[in-house]
This record gives sequence, C-alpha cells and structure tokens, in this order.
Amino acid sequence: MRNQRWMRYIIGWLVLGGMALGLIPPPGEASRIAQSPSETPRAFLPMVFRSEDPTFPDSSAPLCRYGVAVLSTDQLHWLPTWRAGWWLNFSTSRPIPGVTAEFVQVVRVRQNKMGCTYLDGYTTIPTLTEDGLGAFIRAAPGSLWIVGNEPDRGPNPEDLSCTARVQDDTLPEVYAQAYHDIYTFIKQRDPTAQVANAGLVQVTPGRLQYLDKVWEAYQQRYGQAMPVDVWNMHLYILPEARPDGRPNGIANIALGTDPALAKRESGDDPRRCPDPQVYCYAEHDSLEVFAEQVVAMRAWMKAHGQQNKPLILSEYSILYPYRYPHEHSETCFKDEFGQCFTPERVQTFMSRTFEYLENAADPALGYPMDGYRLVQRWLWFSAYYRGAGRDSSLLTPTLNALSAVGERYRDEVARHASTVNLRPGSVGSSPGYVKSPGDRATVQLYVQIFNNGSVATLGPFAVTFYADQDLTQVIGTAIVSDTVPGCASRARTAYVTWADLPVGVHRFWVKVDSWDSLVETDETDNVGQGTVIVTAHPSFLPLIRR
Repeated sequence: MRNQRWMRYIIGWLVLGGMALGLIPPPGEASRIAQSPSETPRAFLPMVFRSEDPTFPDSSAPLCRYGVAVLSTDQLHWLPTWRAGWWLNFSTSRPIPGVTAEFVQVVRVRQNKMGCTYLDGYTTIPTLTEDGLGAFIRAAPGSLWIVGNEPDRGPNPEDLSCTARVQDDTLPEVYAQAYHDIYTFIKQRDPTAQVANAGLVQVTPGRLQYLDKVWEAYQQRYGQAMPVDVWNMHLYILPEARPDGRPNGIANIALGTDPALAKRESGDDPRRCPDPQVYCYAEHDSLEVFAEQVVAMRAWMKAHGQQNKPLILSEYSILYPYRYPHEHSETCFKDEFGQCFTPERVQTFMSRTFEYLENAADPALGYPMDGYRLVQRWLWFSAYYRGAGRDSSLLTPTLNALSAVGERYRDEVARHASTVNLRPGSVGSSPGYVKSPGDRATVQLYVQIFNNGSVATLGPFAVTFYADQDLTQVIGTAIVSDTVPGCASRARTAYVTWADLPVGVHRFWVKVDSWDSLVETDETDNVGQGTVIVTAHPSFLPLIRR
C-alpha cells in the first residue's frame, strides 16, 4: 500500500492537464483556414516560378508535429532549441512578438457547484464577453482554441468538502452546453478560427463514456452533431479507482460515468498487471497501452463520422516521480516490479513514443489528408514544472540548462528533416445552370490544399485547373501566396473561373504546385478531380424511399 499512499500525496490533485496558471500570452501570427471566394488569387505568376531552382523547406523552421507545455515566460526562449512547432500554457493570451511557434489557446470551463453539489450552469476563463474572450479572439485571429481542460476530472475523493477544484470539473451534459456556447462565440467573431474539444485525462472506457455523453447531449440539445474542427486527447496511463473500485486520487473515475468501467490500482501486486481492468504503475510507460489509447480515440472518431479530422495529443509524459518529494530523499518511487522511473526510463519512453507517433498510420482509422497518420501533432508536458511530472521536465530547476530529458527531446527532433508535401483536399465548384438549353454557364472551381509535411511552405506556388486528364487543356491558374501550414492542420483554397459551359456533365482536374516551384517529398499526389453539372434551371434531387 506504500505506493498508493505516496501517489495520492504526490499527484492527488494531479497536474495531468497542466496547471492553467494563465502566465503566458500566445505568440506569433495565426493562419487563416482558407481564402473566401472574394479572395480568389488574381495576380500574375512571377518569373521565379519558371526557374530551375525550386524553393526548399527551411531547415531550421519549427516542426509542426512537436509541441511543449510552457508554464512561464522565462522558459519561452528555449522553444527554438527544441524546434517546437507549437506550445500552450492551458490558458488564453495575446501574441508574443518574436515567438514563432504556434500558441494554442485554452478556454477554461468550470461547472457551478455548491460544496459537493453540481448546479446548472458554468463559468469560463476568460468570460464570454467582448472585453473577455472577445478581446483575445481579436488579438489572435485564426487561432486554434481548445474548449476546456480535463473536464472529466472531479475533486479528490479525500476532499470531503469538495472545495479544491482539480482541472475543469464539469459533468458531460454541462460541458456540451459550454462547448456549444464557446464554439459559437468564437466562430461568430472569427470564422477562420479552429475549435477543439477538451483533452480528457486519458482514453479509457470510462473516459470514452464521458465523451459519448457529451456527444449525445449536444445532439439532443441542439439537434445536430457536435462541430469539432480538431479532435484533442491527453494520454496518461493512470489507475482511476482503488482495487475495491472506490475513486482514487490519481486519475479518479470520470465524472458522470459508470464506476465499473474504471481502471483499478494494482494494490502493489504485480500479478494483477495482466488484468485488463487494472493499470499498474509499471504500465505508466507501456508503449503497448499508449498505442491502445491512440487507436481507441481514433476508433471512437470513426464511429462518430469524424475520421476526416485531425487529432492532436495536447499533453503527455511521465508523471510518476523518480524520487519521493522529500528534501534530501534518496528513495525512488518503484513500480510493482521494483523499478524506478529514472531519467533514463523517461528518455526511453520519449524516444519510443516519438517514433510511434511519427509512424503510426492506418487507412481504416487515420486522417486521409495526413497520409492516414493516427495523430497529427503531440505535446510534451512540460518545459519545466516542479510538481507531478517534474522528472519529465526539459529544463533543470534553474531554467538555464537542458535536463537529460530536454537533451533527448532536442536530439530526437533534430533527426527529422524539414519537409513539405502538398496535396489536394476537397475539389468542387459553384452551381452551374442556365435559363435555357442553348445558353452557357460560368462557374467557379475550387480546391482545398493541404500540406502534410513537417514545416510550412515558403513562397507562392501555382494551382492549375485542366479540362482533360492529361493536364494539357488549361482552364486557369491561381497563385497561392499565403503559407500552407504543415501537419495537414489547415487548408488554403484556390479558385478559378470556368466559362462558356453548355448543359451537361463536365469533368475537370487540378494540380497543386503545377509549376514545380516547391521541393516536396512526394510529387505523385498533387492531382485531384472534380465534376461540374450544368442544368437548364436549378434542380433538386428527388427523394427516393426504399
């Protein structure tokens, strides 16, 4: 029982989702998702596009897949050392000049409570007002906004007064309402923003039931599927209940879910580790269980019609300590097999999970625009934190040097090259119809362009539409001047006009980077296809019942 007692002492209030201290504003400019039709590129292509010297990716640019939780501004200058492409601090803030990594905003949500009684309604940080959240939206257009942080995490069961709030502590039905209100507030003020769900503590059967309840409550209350631009998860391997099934102070049973689904503690008995209902301390760094949670999240997404969406892992690392939190203690925290969570063990976990995340793909579950990868971006907790997870910190306590884990992060990321790879997404057109069969129609063609490389594009590139499969009959060429972010995280949209079309079916093709201005990892996936149907008058498909 020694480990159980110490774990409740060490992480009874559980950082997990980060401490949402609100210390840091976000950096950099945010990118637009797509051009509107009124922003159709009109410029002539400069002569450099005909050059034999195409643009190579920036070899020193931040890599979009790798992120770090940064909890104080004095840690920010380390981001380029790790080539981290994104960061967060579990709160919202304004941009910081000079910080090139993308800042991901987190709007905090808390259900109203009176003692241990959950009440209707909720509060947010910032408030849903023009001077509150509205000011941050205006300051950082095009941002990615995460709504809430571990709302499934309730109070410590040993806190009988329920006064200590741990993370966002919100029942699933209330979270669905909060998500709707925050999503609507953001999108009304910035249609180019992206909105993500809150990361839950981990992806276990109980947590997936919480997510089911959110999804169902949203559908029932608003009559539509919950709109999520980017799906989000946290990944820890932590027991949720004591061996007898009572809530523990480690992960806790997800709010509003069936306690029978909870993963149990081992009771320090290694014989219980093979039990699928048990999460042993020794499994905290299990790559097998890590992969199981990723696949479970992607399977849930597919079952709910969300496969064609990005998935980010916005927090993970090793939370169990190497040493107990005694000053001058020389005793390490041991798993059921007597093994300590040494810095070397943390480094090995980092390397193995980075390799898995870089390569895990499945056509049946993964994101099509990103080569069917299961996870698009991931974030390590943290640059430095003195509480739970402190032995995963990338910096030493003085903040003026890398820890051994920080050196491993730097070296792992350095092994990966800067890459760009464009590919077409959705291809389509505006409606085509004429008043009479002898008339001709003019339509607008469009293509969404994704980049599933590791860095953003440099410089403009051409997008050409063709009337034939051999790509010889040019309809028109658009120039995309905006950068296209990597990780297939956001699309740009190019448009051209196709005139003089008679009634009938007209196929067309489109090639991105049609003048080979960029160096890409794969030049064979740049062509897409669409169809225009021109009718004599606006028509509607009949409803056919079987």
